[in-house]
Amino acid sequence: MKIAVPDNDADTDNKKIIQISTAIANLYASEAVGRNSILTGSIKDFTEYNKMLDSVNSEIEIIKYHAEPDQLSKFDSIQLLLNKKKKSITDIITFRKKYNQNSTFDKAVNGIYRTKDSLTSKVKPVKFKDGNQVRKVIKDALPPRIYDSLSKLQIPNDSLAMAFEDVLTDLVIKDNLLKFQLFKKEQKLQDENRIISDKLRVILSSLENEILQKSYVKIKQSKAAIDHTTQTMAWIGAGTFLLLIVFAWIIISDLSKNQRYRTQLEVLNVEKEDLLRSKMMLLATVTHDIQTPLGSIIGFSDLLKGTELNPKQKQYLDNVKHSSHYILKLVNDLIDFSKLENDKIKIEQISFNFKELIENTCQPLEPNALNKGIQLKWNIDEHLNNNYISDPYRIKQILTNLITNSIKFTQEGSVQVAATIQYPNARPFIVIQVIDTGIGIPKSQQEIIFKEFTQAHSGIEKKFGGTGLGLTIAQRILHLLGGDITVESEPLEGAVFTIKIPLEKSNVTDPIAQNTDAEKEYNFLRNKKILIIDDDAMQLGLMKEIFSNYPPEIKTTVDAALAIDILTNEPFDLVLSDIQMPKIDGFELVNQIRNHKNPKISNLPVIALSGKRDLSMDDFTAKGFTSFHPKPIQLEALLSLLRDIFENRVILPLVIPAKIEYSEDLYDLSSLNQFTQNDQESLKLILKNFILSADENCELLLQKTMEQDQNAMSELAHKMIPMLKQMNVHSIVSLLEIIEDKKLAPNEEALIFVKNVVASIQALNQKFEEDILN
Repeated sequence: MKIAVPDNDADTDNKKIIQISTAIANLYASEAVGRNSILTGSIKDFTEYNKMLDSVNSEIEIIKYHAEPDQLSKFDSIQLLLNKKKKSITDIITFRKKYNQNSTFDKAVNGIYRTKDSLTSKVKPVKFKDGNQVRKVIKDALPPRIYDSLSKLQIPNDSLAMAFEDVLTDLVIKDNLLKFQLFKKEQKLQDENRIISDKLRVILSSLENEILQKSYVKIKQSKAAIDHTTQTMAWIGAGTFLLLIVFAWIIISDLSKNQRYRTQLEVLNVEKEDLLRSKMMLLATVTHDIQTPLGSIIGFSDLLKGTELNPKQKQYLDNVKHSSHYILKLVNDLIDFSKLENDKIKIEQISFNFKELIENTCQPLEPNALNKGIQLKWNIDEHLNNNYISDPYRIKQILTNLITNSIKFTQEGSVQVAATIQYPNARPFIVIQVIDTGIGIPKSQQEIIFKEFTQAHSGIEKKFGGTGLGLTIAQRILHLLGGDITVESEPLEGAVFTIKIPLEKSNVTDPIAQNTDAEKEYNFLRNKKILIIDDDAMQLGLMKEIFSNYPPEIKTTVDAALAIDILTNEPFDLVLSDIQMPKIDGFELVNQIRNHKNPKISNLPVIALSGKRDLSMDDFTAKGFTSFHPKPIQLEALLSLLRDIFENRVILPLVIPAKIEYSEDLYDLSSLNQFTQNDQESLKLILKNFILSADENCELLLQKTMEQDQNAMSELAHKMIPMLKQMNVHSIVSLLEIIEDKKLAPNEEALIFVKNVVASIQALNQKFEEDILN
């Protein structure tokens, strides 16, 4: 569809009209100048008139250039008339000049003189005698003509008058005749000029009218086209409006369907979440319920192995131990897989020696290889004998899985572990290869082995066992580490599993080198006084034991509301504060400290101690804390942080020494032994306080669960987790984290879940009583 708009023709017509109007105006102006030149006979006016006519002629030439063919004859007529008009005016002025040159007055004067001379010539001179002396003197003195005139008689006046009258009358008659002829000529020329001017105006006006009429026609056509276009657009608009109504109805219908589907999907999601929650609770409960008795089975198996057994009993015992370890691995895999599915796996950023990590992973697995008659070798690049930052526990978990698999599927030959630093795409990676000479994997199966609960083929499970989760867990954890895993293999030719982990060097020096001279090492703590605030008396007891072997003076309080008074009355060098406390929490406390009027208190370093997993260092420093240390306490990292503060160093991002690894045992007190420096009495005191506190907290937890007070349940779980983490009781920690995160729906299942947690804690306390306190 084309919409009518004014085109170039309309602009050209407008220009023509303007040019013709200008030509007509200039023609009128030239006529005025022409009449003036006729009346005055001025050469200047006549020259101006000629210029104006030439200008009009030039304008006509310009109009002719853009004129239509049928108009050219009219323009030629105009130019012809202009030339005739110019010639007519020229003739008038020339005739007038000629008349002016033969002046009547001059003619009269000349006629009078001629008449006088004629009369004088007819009078005869008087004869004088030459003897007269006076006459002679006069004749000598005067010219001959004057002398002759004196010698003639005077003509009578009447004769002169009559002669002059005859001359003048004749001249007047001739002059009037000449004037009449001039008038007639001028009249004729002016009539011709007027006719020419009228013709010019008529032609110019007709041209102007023609152009105007054509413009009107074009305007009408444009208007008609616009009306047609408007009508067409109106129909299109109406059609579009109808289409919009149809589309709106379709969209509303789709939105209604989408809303209905969304509602159904939300209901399904809620059901799915409930199912996942139930699955997670069931998995947590089952794995815990399996782990606890399984730990007892393994422990008592080890005890039985130390007694006198006949060969058959030893075989039975080995079968029990093998089966129990298999179940334990399955439980651990299920726990890790469940955490990965629910994004509960957290990657730590810890400084550790990579070479030592690989060696510590391979050495315990070497007997397994020797028992099968194969060799386990490892070759580690010396450049890896440095500290790097990553998650050593997860890397060891992955390596253990890969090496164990290689040993399991290799009947003869060897398993080799090679570690180097490579630079693909100019980015450094630590590349570890686990190479075996085992049964190999067909290329068609190399992709599916990384899927959950999947193995290369069904015969593997029957012959070698396994759940099909190990490689899935390894791949997902590597992705969380920013790395990847690949496999190259041929059937019966072994397999090469390659893992790549981003290389990030650590600035932390070797902890062993740091502990060479303990007394010198911790001089920065001398003459320091530290206030520790925590609502958990158990944690305060632990903190006292931690610092009992170090120089600083320690003061503790379970009531954060008293902290400001204590700081006001006593000088302190640093404050360690829990976050989640009654009355006043850690954030409110640090706000009071920072706003204190005493600058010594307001500028006091305050370190946050918290087991909250959803807060980062920035969250604490933004609120006014100097730094942050997570629970459970990591002694080396805490001491390093105190050193940075007391020695006015730049506080680096938190780097925690190698994490205590999950043990197959129910607990691991190596961390507490490190704090107490293997002082058994201090350890027993800590455990007794833990048991008392745990019993009290379990009772409150059951009570709050029956009251369906999720906030109180979360606070109690948060309070219990740090100490359990300190003792590496991860089986119970994982259950308490579910309560802390408020993932339990307030129903009977929650009560059953909490009862199982309480039973597990009571079993742990019983284990402490049997193993350590008795």
